[in-house]
Amino acid sequence: MVPAGKLIGVLGGMGPAATADFMGQVIANTSARVDQEHIPLLIFSDPVIPDRSTSILDAGAPSPLPKLQDHALKLQKAGATALVIPCNTAHHFHSDIASVLAIPVLHIADAVCEDLCRLRREGQDVKTVALMATAGTITSGFYLQRLQQAGFECLIPNMEEQALINDVIRFVKGGDPSPAVGPVREVVQRLRARGADAVILGCTELPLLRDAISDILSYVDSTRALAQACIRYAREA
Repeated sequence: MVPAGKLIGVLGGMGPAATADFMGQVIANTSARVDQEHIPLLIFSDPVIPDRSTSILDAGAPSPLPKLQDHALKLQKAGATALVIPCNTAHHFHSDIASVLAIPVLHIADAVCEDLCRLRREGQDVKTVALMATAGTITSGFYLQRLQQAGFECLIPNMEEQALINDVIRFVKGGDPSPAVGPVREVVQRLRARGADAVILGCTELPLLRDAISDILSYVDSTRALAQACIRYAREA
């Protein structure tokens, strides 16, 4: 059962399908026999938040931060006791969002590191981890920092691989992931050949292609990892 008073705010819409996938992952990973044993979620999905990656890469681009802070405050005012953001790139602004709140903001990269540690506990020899993400997330560097602190070496895609990843993300955001299957498989095969023991699906669009790469390399689904962190928080007394 969820302790009384726990309500998780979901700052979503980046993109809408990723937010829906996150909610589905929370439901799928919750051990519940009846409705009342599931996790209470308060979802704010705003797809018109300015592009996070563009803002990081182009100093002249509109910043998503004002809307991120405004929506986070609305979720807190509505009763949320913790916040999650099912968008990896938005975590570039994590500290700025958390600074205006009195509630915790769970970090998606911390959740991913916990999942990687689980793979090790299960006996997988995971040392070098490839990061598949937006160019903005790569540039931000928050994954690299947290992976190193957790004892993992981070393999960053080269320019050609990143271009393919960018195309894959655009296909998924455009609503037709089928053209993305070939490119995403190619990238994962390249990363494996370069020494990756596992790959992080570090953009919340990428887990929508999880089945396309599961036969190539072990992976950590950032959406699933965040959902599990959400469940752990909700179950804590």
